[in-house]
Amino acid sequence: MNFTEHRKTLKETVRIKGIGLHSGKEVNLIGHPAPVGTGIVFEYRKGEDKASIPVELSNVVDTSNATTLGDGLHRVQTVEHLMAAVFSVGITDMILEIDSVEVPIMDGSSLPFLEAFEETGYTEFEENIEPIYVKNPMWVVDGDKYLVILPSKEWKVTYTIDFPHPLLKGQNITVNLDRDILKKEILPARTFGFLKDVEALQARGLAMGGSLDNAIVLTQDGYLNESLRYENECVRHKILDLVGDLSIAGRPIIGHYLASKAGHALDVSMAKLVMSSETGNELGKYKSRRIPLFKRKAAVV
Repeated sequence: MNFTEHRKTLKETVRIKGIGLHSGKEVNLIGHPAPVGTGIVFEYRKGEDKASIPVELSNVVDTSNATTLGDGLHRVQTVEHLMAAVFSVGITDMILEIDSVEVPIMDGSSLPFLEAFEETGYTEFEENIEPIYVKNPMWVVDGDKYLVILPSKEWKVTYTIDFPHPLLKGQNITVNLDRDILKKEILPARTFGFLKDVEALQARGLAMGGSLDNAIVLTQDGYLNESLRYENECVRHKILDLVGDLSIAGRPIIGHYLASKAGHALDVSMAKLVMSSETGNELGKYKSRRIPLFKRKAAVV
């Protein structure tokens, strides 16, 4: 199967509004069409405070609980759900204007972002985005956690989670990373957490926007939610996170992924490992040509 595609941007500006998972405050996110070669770039704009943070592996500054991008002074956290949607629709060039340090949590999945993009539509460029085909097995390990990628003509993932909970012991799934399957079977899967952890976080002033409207909450032996979107929704969400994290590499990385109890840190480490195996010429070939939003006359506030 040929995974080469044309570069793509939004046809029109898209506006997304939601609350931040940790702050509980309203977040405005505006996606702007961008010229070919721009890449995906966050433009933080709050009053006179402005910053441009390209979505690149070198700008990942934290992977604890979520994936955070930063430039040394400013941060944008929980980018993985948004990036999974960006990747699944094939957007390669877009300016993401944001007025908060965190992407809105929406319903805890990538579905609201996907629906917003699909409603707006896309503009394709003549230039292609070339995927990376893994030629040799690669792996990253952290204790009993691991993420492996094997050469494969198919683009798929086999994922296993094993939490100390009766419903999450050995939950696993194998799925092809076809874009249509991603949209229907992975992007709607919501994030999840344990009630005891949520209470501890909120006591520290964190997760103030967390609720049953944007997460699956597990009690000691069950779910606090009335229903799930999938019987194995939690492991599907881990694949969503994996897709979003790997997309930060800027190019599809093709192979068969084997993951066990992995997470953001291993996802990003794998992406860095694969990209480091590429030659300097290859990396230079795909270096983005960016135009910061606040330097353009066409800036929309």
